[in-house]
Amino acid sequence: MSQYSYSQSLKIMLIPYIIVGILWFPLTVMIEQHYDSILISQFLVIQITTAFLFLIGLYYNNTSIYDIYWKVAPMFFVTYWSRGSGNIILPFLVFFYCIKQNYTYFRFWPGLQYEDYRNVAVKQQYPNPFVFWPIIYLGFEVVPSIMIFLGHLPLYYVFTSQNPCTFCYNFSIIFTISAISIELIADYQLFPYRSKQLKGDCDVGLWRYSRHPNYFGECMYWWGQYLCQLSFGFENVWTIVGAAAIQALFSFYSIPDMESHLLKKRESYQNYKRKVVSSFVPWFRKEN
Repeated sequence: MSQYSYSQSLKIMLIPYIIVGILWFPLTVMIEQHYDSILISQFLVIQITTAFLFLIGLYYNNTSIYDIYWKVAPMFFVTYWSRGSGNIILPFLVFFYCIKQNYTYFRFWPGLQYEDYRNVAVKQQYPNPFVFWPIIYLGFEVVPSIMIFLGHLPLYYVFTSQNPCTFCYNFSIIFTISAISIELIADYQLFPYRSKQLKGDCDVGLWRYSRHPNYFGECMYWWGQYLCQLSFGFENVWTIVGAAAIQALFSFYSIPDMESHLLKKRESYQNYKRKVVSSFVPWFRKEN
């Protein structure tokens, strides 16, 4: 059990992010005095702030200080990229996505006694702090920070391009809004089960047709960024690397790992898994 109350935990969690927000643009100005590139400056600021949050987590011996970085950093660097572009809707969607993710996280967050079960598993496997903390920093913080940069990278080229295919652009916006909506609905339907108001497996709404519809919506969001950039042409088709990397993370790590975790946690999950045959894309059930 954490030695900190919920209010103390909240301050410890949020104050570093307030500092990050205050320092983001001064750091950007300092870096751009040496590197005249918006992409380089934002990548370096992301890595500096990631290291800062890692040190805070190390000081408090809590790996989950970094947890909400995925849902905070894009609000800063996407805003910076969009300056002067006249594009309002895409930064708005990024802000809405980030705020939604943070709201969902803090609905369940009990305080600093919480650490992601995957981080706890790594700590149990590598109890030596000189091994454990470098793994956390490199594998669970540096790599994700690179992935959020690459995942949103298509938006940089959207903001610096002109004359998209109107139909394709509008489709990508609708696709992204649908992605955020699917994840929002899935999180809302899961809440009574995660908050222990209801017991057992969530088998309602979207969860009747996919075992992880929230992950499905999450991956759709990243593909939406890429589709938006494609509406301007194929010059920067290589930016698919961001959405593809995140899709691979969910397909080959997050979903299998969560499945294994839930099978160990609840005996009923095996039966739920038989009925809800799809682990990702919503699909037909198998009742018998």
